[in-house]
Amino acid sequence: MRRSIIIAILSSSLAICNISAQEQPIASRQKANAQSNFYVADLGDLMGAMQLRHLKLWFAGRQKYWDLANYEIKEIRKSFNAAAKFYPTFQNVALGKLIGGTSEPALAEIDKSIMAKDSKAFSPSFDGLTGECNSCCHATGVGFIAIQIPTSSPFSNQSFSPAPE
Repeated sequence: MRRSIIIAILSSSLAICNISAQEQPIASRQKANAQSNFYVADLGDLMGAMQLRHLKLWFAGRQKYWDLANYEIKEIRKSFNAAAKFYPTFQNVALGKLIGGTSEPALAEIDKSIMAKDSKAFSPSFDGLTGECNSCCHATGVGFIAIQIPTSSPFSNQSFSPAPE
């Protein structure tokens, strides 16, 4: 089961990477990298990393591991900001505006549930984020990428339970 999940995650990430590479010519990415003086990840790589963080966020929230959930939501936010900054347009869609308009309200709801350590509020806020991920994929023409609530974790090397105090 875990092997299937890992294969699905990697396949999704590769599919996203291929779309990203087709959308933004290599010369354009090289120019962005040269202008910024640092490496700019492909949009697909950013989204693939966010998908893994989405999974980790779910398990952290489900186990009431609020420190880890808070960390993951901050990392997701940073990745959304990077995607909006470096890929303001994707598939002729104003991706920067789309990300800001959809992700920030959903992230704010999750922030509230994490700060309140409210597992009952966490689940619907997580559902909201998941729905916004899917609506963004649809808006940019990659609706075949469908994010869902994780059913199991491929991260057998990480505990999602808070350490005893």
